[in-house]
Amino acid sequence: MHIPFRPIARLLTRTLHPSPEFHLSAALPLLQKMQGETDWQGVLVTCNHYSASDFRIWWMVITVSAIFPVDINWLVTSGWTNSGWLTGFTHWLFPRGARLLGFTAMPAMPPDPHQAEQRAQAVRQVLRYANRDPHPVIGISPEGGDQPGGVLGELPAGVGRFMLLISHKCPVILPVGVWKEAGAIQIAFGSPFQLEVPPGLPSGELDTYVGTTVMQHIATLLPERLRGKYG
Repeated sequence: MHIPFRPIARLLTRTLHPSPEFHLSAALPLLQKMQGETDWQGVLVTCNHYSASDFRIWWMVITVSAIFPVDINWLVTSGWTNSGWLTGFTHWLFPRGARLLGFTAMPAMPPDPHQAEQRAQAVRQVLRYANRDPHPVIGISPEGGDQPGGVLGELPAGVGRFMLLISHKCPVILPVGVWKEAGAIQIAFGSPFQLEVPPGLPSGELDTYVGTTVMQHIATLLPERLRGKYG
């Protein structure tokens, strides 16, 4: 059983006050093509992991999905950590909710060694989806967790290589920046791009190169105070 998420997202987005402000001009040609044509390539949507006192990360998933013309397979956490009795409950609930909504649940960052197999299963699930769907759209917040003050943070090891794997089936990368300004949530869609990776990079350097490239594209959409090292 699969519950269409976009109608729910559009409904929930209308409950936000003040309404989010969307900045779409850079991505509008891609979004229009995805809505009306069939010859577009897979898309990897990359967002900063932003949250504020009255805007949690799930609102990013909701608001971006509300404006998107097709379904997004979001990578979401499979459970909270260090949340007392709620921790076990979320690890039961979140994967089931993810399956219902067409998302992929993955253990939270930074990785816990005992969750290595769960993480590997989630990676395989995402790649199966990307190989199966003729127009895969995958959404990810590469940082994998909230950052102090909403400033862009370091990526966990392996995230860059993971995004590179996804990009083989989702070669179009769409950066999205989310932040709060003057009391209203701002959601800026950047210009789509494709990864161009120098040949022969060792694994660690490849991971850093891809991760930094993706985060720099997100950073250009954010106020300077939130760009961190990627400014």
